[in-house]
Amino acid sequence: MVIEHIAGDLTCTVEAPTPLAELQQAVGREGQMLALDPPDEGGLTVGETFDRALFGPRAHRYGLPRDLILGVRVRLPDGTVARGGGKVVKNVAGYDLPKLLTGAHGRLGELLDLTLRLHPLPRATATVIAPLQDPIPLERLMPACVDTDGERLLVRFESPAAAALAEQAAELLDEPETVGDDEALWEAHRARQARLHLHRCLPASAPQELARLSGRGATRITGRLARGWLFADVPAPAREVSPLEQRVLERLGV
Repeated sequence: MVIEHIAGDLTCTVEAPTPLAELQQAVGREGQMLALDPPDEGGLTVGETFDRALFGPRAHRYGLPRDLILGVRVRLPDGTVARGGGKVVKNVAGYDLPKLLTGAHGRLGELLDLTLRLHPLPRATATVIAPLQDPIPLERLMPACVDTDGERLLVRFESPAAAALAEQAAELLDEPETVGDDEALWEAHRARQARLHLHRCLPASAPQELARLSGRGATRITGRLARGWLFADVPAPAREVSPLEQRVLERLGV
């Protein structure tokens, strides 16, 4: 359930068990959105989205879940209910508990409700598709999404000038194809990410990482090409927990 939606401030407070689709529908009535679009196979909640730090193509422009959370109410492992953050975008008081809890997979506490930053719904969209190539020249056009499906470059613009921006982008790419009515295209593209493993690399190394993943037998690859966030159906190497992290987890009783 949406507890509070302050449209004028582009913020809302929502209970963690609320389905993400329900939140998007509620704030969409005011022409706004939570700029997170992870694959949702049905029933994905707001709490799960932030607990697992899930994200989709719009992360290129709007950032990761930790960039969109302002405040949180959480039940800690000892049963204490704590609050962190606030209800405004410019919030600098105290420890940044909301960001600490984002992506913690419940190890630090159970999310109860979250205060989130919203953005206006785009008035128009357009997408340019081209063979895989360097997307850096497109950055000055401020695309909303710069993605790959493993073989192609997909660039989406979300603004009243989306069609004009897509036309400019097409001039900078080889063999471009422009799609105006692109929602079905991106819905299918987001669905490709479901149940894939995240692989991180430097943006400049993304082409080499794509080749490496293919060499490891990946048959499905997708992701944020210009940010170095790639998803594939081969697991990422396990990350060792540092001694400091281990001590923190032990003190928290995790």
